[in-house]
Amino acid sequence: MHRTAPSSVAITMPSSPSMMTSSDDDGDLSTPPSLPPLSWDQLRRQARQVENEIELKLASLSKLGASVSSSLQGGNGSNGDSPDGGIPLNGIGKPSQELETEELLRKLQTVITSMQEVLDRPSATPTNPSMVHQLDRHKDILTDYNKEFRRVKANIKAAQEKANLMNSVKDEIRIFNATNEGGSDYYLSERNRIESSHRMTDTILEQAYATRQDISSQGRALRSINSRVGGIASRIPGINSLISRINTRRKRDTLIMAGVISTCIILILLYWLHT
Repeated sequence: MHRTAPSSVAITMPSSPSMMTSSDDDGDLSTPPSLPPLSWDQLRRQARQVENEIELKLASLSKLGASVSSSLQGGNGSNGDSPDGGIPLNGIGKPSQELETEELLRKLQTVITSMQEVLDRPSATPTNPSMVHQLDRHKDILTDYNKEFRRVKANIKAAQEKANLMNSVKDEIRIFNATNEGGSDYYLSERNRIESSHRMTDTILEQAYATRQDISSQGRALRSINSRVGGIASRIPGINSLISRINTRRKRDTLIMAGVISTCIILILLYWLHT
């Protein structure tokens, strides 16, 4: 294009936000009605102003989503005025800042459309290439803002759903605890009984270990005594032969006593048979 915009062009802007058509949840923008007469420089200043306002709103929405996430991680519940994790809502269930941002995006789209109309109007002078570049730059900024706005909305929606889920889980836990107080007392008493049984078992095991240690010490003492007796016997000369003679005499006496007792029993049996 090789046309320059006139110093004053008949361009109109909406007098109030109620004159604009509403956008859907994805930030799609509709073509606005006419604007009051504005020049190219005025439209550029207005576009920059709206862009600054949109940037502030997006930053505020990002902080809002981060605050909701931090409150959920910290275990804080939602208050009475904001049922979705502390986010202030309007009458239709959306954050008020979200609606304001949508309104600003529609306004910026209106300004960019008006700037395009200025460049498209026939003019006697060639169009400055910098104006086309500026318009493309504003379009790119609007696209980036739309993408960022959709991302922030998705984060806030996810935070709201997480807050609702956590609140529902807490309610279910409270209801379960309220309806199962007797059962919890029973389980607590059973747990105390099991712990008491464990303590008794530990006591019995400790006593068994102590008895085992005593038996082991007694066995070591007997082995020590046996080794000492064996050492004494090996040191005294002739004690082994004496002990062997004593054992031989004890066996002989045992055999004699066994023979006498057997003879007596036989004689008694013979007498009993003959009588």
